[in-house]
Amino acid sequence: MGLEAYLLRIKFQTPTTENIAIALLEEVGMSYLKDKSRQQTKDSYGDMFFEIRTSKGLTEANITSSPGDPTVDEFSLRFSILSPKTVVDQTFELLQKLNEISRIDVFDTEIRNHILRRLRQDGKVGRNFEGLEDKDDDAIDKLCFIALNADDFKRNELDIKKRQTVLENTKGEIIEGGSATINFIEKKGMFERFLGWIKKEL
Repeated sequence: MGLEAYLLRIKFQTPTTENIAIALLEEVGMSYLKDKSRQQTKDSYGDMFFEIRTSKGLTEANITSSPGDPTVDEFSLRFSILSPKTVVDQTFELLQKLNEISRIDVFDTEIRNHILRRLRQDGKVGRNFEGLEDKDDDAIDKLCFIALNADDFKRNELDIKKRQTVLENTKGEIIEGGSATINFIEKKGMFERFLGWIKKEL
């Protein structure tokens, strides 16, 4: 999950199990990609994948669990930055549904990345963000929890480049994150535009 994806971490207020987490995500409309997934055993990690693919876009989810530990505390949710802007509405609709049946907190990893990159640009932290005190790190984390409100997200008050990229996609592409997005960028001759965004953000 790199620069080509917008990433959220979803935390269950009450930790659950793999099977219940799977059932919850299916209940809110996501498809469990069973052939691509594996559940944890006492010796191996679990890695479970989900998606909701509609005309609004593609939203993907991933649950990772530890060997021998039945507890699921959180999962990740992402969409490609090339997605149509309607993917934002789709994502928040499913999060609101999930919150109604199992309370969640939403952590926007891109807010953290944005703040850290600005601190690096200002010379307040090193290249790999060294120099950040624990109390400052905790304060940044607190800023990353967002409301389950698509309109708040769309206002983009911090001017996060990734978020703005999606919001400006009047058409967009329903496409997986990762290598699928990168291959699409290259095939469509969009690499210079993408590189320009990376330079602005980094």
